[in-house]
Amino acid sequence: MDRIQNFIMMNFMFKLFDKENKLSENEEYIKYNDNSPSRYEIMTEGEKYGKRSGFGPRVAPIMLSVIRNQHKVLNTLKKNPAEPRTEISEEELNELEKLAKKLGAGIIGYTQISPQLIFKEKAILDTNAIVLGFEMKKEHIDTAPSVKCLHEVLRTYDDLGIVSNKLAKYLRKRGFSAHAGHPLMGAALYPPMAQSAGLAFIGYSGIVISPEYGPRFRLTAVYTNIENLPESKENEHAWVREYCDKCKKCIKECPGGAILDKAIEHPNGQITHVENTKCMPYFINEYGCSVCIKVCPFNNVDYYQLKENFLKTS
Repeated sequence: MDRIQNFIMMNFMFKLFDKENKLSENEEYIKYNDNSPSRYEIMTEGEKYGKRSGFGPRVAPIMLSVIRNQHKVLNTLKKNPAEPRTEISEEELNELEKLAKKLGAGIIGYTQISPQLIFKEKAILDTNAIVLGFEMKKEHIDTAPSVKCLHEVLRTYDDLGIVSNKLAKYLRKRGFSAHAGHPLMGAALYPPMAQSAGLAFIGYSGIVISPEYGPRFRLTAVYTNIENLPESKENEHAWVREYCDKCKKCIKECPGGAILDKAIEHPNGQITHVENTKCMPYFINEYGCSVCIKVCPFNNVDYYQLKENFLKTS
């Protein structure tokens, strides 16, 4: 990516950060708390780690679209109705889900999120969340690390950002308040949302694993004031974590040695197995890596077949 394009994008990014942080000064929004994590700023932190191979001219149009839609998330909040409705009918919810699927969402769920999932200095409109997942094409992910894989990841980010804005607009037209999330640098942690919505379970690599796509998908959310969303009461995918305890293939195959056998316990109680300082250099310099997704058994074998075999031997 040439210097002019990079300068333009970084300028847009810093303006975006400023808009995001101002939301947390608004009393109408739900803010982070003392136990909230800090967001790892891939776009700015990545500047520390070398050549950024693969982030060339072909990536620039996708990234500019991503950033435009990130700004749209914040610029359209003023269009929310002054006195929004709070309950959605079954028919309206079915229409919403049909639209989401027509636009490409393969996974849809609902949950309430805790303020401690909101990143420090960030804020969201409401804790009612519509969680969305988009598939990344297997044939592209299987080339990781590569330019083709990187472009597939960025394409998915871009498509999700566009769709979350469209769904927020759809809800506003029907009298509800909505705050579109964006999959790249959102205001809150998406994997725990997908887990609490009963859609998937977080694996050792920090990536959520679902029956539909294994680890091969990306997430976003739309925050809304709708109070009667059909939230999941349980998660039937907890066995995935037990599988990870025995598998550990992502630990063995991670090129940067960034996925750890021993869990990292964070001050806010969050438990992870990924060390960012080891992941980022390889991530930035090798096309966004994605090796952990490629080698995961759930990317290569049917979810239910793995489950059946695992339960037989456990």
